[in-house]
Amino acid sequence: MYRSKCWKAFQQANQGICVFNCRLEKIYVNKKARQVLETITPGLYQQFIGICRRFMAMIRAKEVSFLNYSGMLNYQCITSSFNCFSFYSEGQRFIMIVFEYRSSVENDATGEVTFTPREKEILKAIAAGKTNKEISEMLSIGFETVKSHVRNLLAKTRTSSRTELISKHCHLDDYTAGTPHYELFRKQG
Repeated sequence: MYRSKCWKAFQQANQGICVFNCRLEKIYVNKKARQVLETITPGLYQQFIGICRRFMAMIRAKEVSFLNYSGMLNYQCITSSFNCFSFYSEGQRFIMIVFEYRSSVENDATGEVTFTPREKEILKAIAAGKTNKEISEMLSIGFETVKSHVRNLLAKTRTSSRTELISKHCHLDDYTAGTPHYELFRKQG
């Protein structure tokens, strides 16, 4: 494998990075991942193994050589967004999981959840009453990508529905101005 240069770059990354072989044996863990998985939240490792196991099943079902899978994981006091990638090297399949984590206590202390620019676009579209298909077409992204963003937003904000998400995290003037139902939203607010 092209270990020397890649591993050095991975070691300096701000995200946690783990690489597993097809038997889900740990091949590599960078410093950030080691800190989180071994020191802060050891049980998170088993959660990631479960994610990798599901990801490997997806790969086998689709019979493709490269696939990615992303999502959000809430485990104890940790909220973690992750991306899994499958790749071949030297005739072997490997899975790399790259994750960021944030203590839920940090979110609770500030009382605020921060959103990426793409998440803000998705929120605005949801507030405007758009379906996933409409959001997909409007933002020129895949339907499954929209579904993933919505799932991640619900997990990140600890809400269980689009309605709850909008009611707790959207300021009506910011997200509904210029939409067909703007006046309706204004009267209720």
